[in-house]
Amino acid sequence: MASGVFKNLDFVGRWKLWFALSAIFLLVSIGAIALGRLNFGIDFEGGSKFTASGLEGNPTTEEVREALPGNLGQDAVVQSLGEDGFEVRTPVLEPGQDAEVRDALAEELGAEVSVTSISPTFGGQIRSQALQAVAAALIIIVLFISIRFEFAFAIAAMLALLHDILITVGFYALVGREVNLVTVVAVLTVLGYSLYDTIIIFDRIRENTPEAGYNRRRFDAMANSSIRQVVMRSIYTSICTLIPVAALLIFGESTLSDFAFALLVGIAAGTYSSIFIAAPALALYKAWRADRARKDAVKTA
Repeated sequence: MASGVFKNLDFVGRWKLWFALSAIFLLVSIGAIALGRLNFGIDFEGGSKFTASGLEGNPTTEEVREALPGNLGQDAVVQSLGEDGFEVRTPVLEPGQDAEVRDALAEELGAEVSVTSISPTFGGQIRSQALQAVAAALIIIVLFISIRFEFAFAIAAMLALLHDILITVGFYALVGREVNLVTVVAVLTVLGYSLYDTIIIFDRIRENTPEAGYNRRRFDAMANSSIRQVVMRSIYTSICTLIPVAALLIFGESTLSDFAFALLVGIAAGTYSSIFIAAPALALYKAWRADRARKDAVKTA
């Protein structure tokens, strides 16, 4: 049974409040993306990544930056990988510069240095493929929900998923975390988790929907009742999932931390959207469709 907090809460009728709260986060997220604050990594932009391990002494980030030849220190991104390791990311280098940078880091820091280079063309291909993967996932989700439930459920689920993607990517832009292939994996994971939560609520609504014709007041009351039956399950599941994700964010290395950050934001947004966006959107769409059908019937009468 739902706790007293949700016992009398009108999930569907107070849609303006829920949508307004989401709109605030969406505006901030879209604004950050539009201002170009997404920090694309070399997976998408091209460039070189140098990984230095087994360093002598305990150099600082600035000392590692100063060890780079020429003016590369101004454009490079230097990140610590623990007590005896650093990762240095540079823009696309001229032929032969990779070896020059690697040798300079190895000599100045007394470290073993490995290098990974990606051309801008290949980075662009990876970016296109990543967008195609997300788009394909969304299309498959729409088809699945349309077949399993009905098209109205697919529209509501799509709104919730787009809400989750924009907020996750927007918060990535706000904090300046690097967008790489791990980020794409995290976004796809968020889609799956959010869809799982939404399907639980939709399935309960479908089970409770009477076979008689549509009536808005009756459908809204039934949708509210259905959400109350599963809302605590969704919240408890999300909390139990967020605990290890938060631990990974705090104690994980940079790549794992980036992945955990996307999951943390995405799961929180997905839990909210499943309860406060998807179900109200479904009720509003059904009401709009019924109103349009009624107007069409009046015109043809």
